[in-house]
Amino acid sequence: MKHIYSEKLELGAYYTYDDKKIKVYDIKSIKKDFKKLLNKLSNNSKNSF
Repeated sequence: MKHIYSEKLELGAYYTYDDKKIKVYDIKSIKKDFKKLLNKLSNNSKNSF
């Protein structure tokens, strides 16, 4: 019998405001954090088998 576990994962969205007070997202940092999360999930799934 296999066990199923659940874990809540969150990603942050970094942003600032430009001169016109329009929200500008830091896409580079978001991509970097997302890749780190995918690597973590990939490594954890390899270790669980």
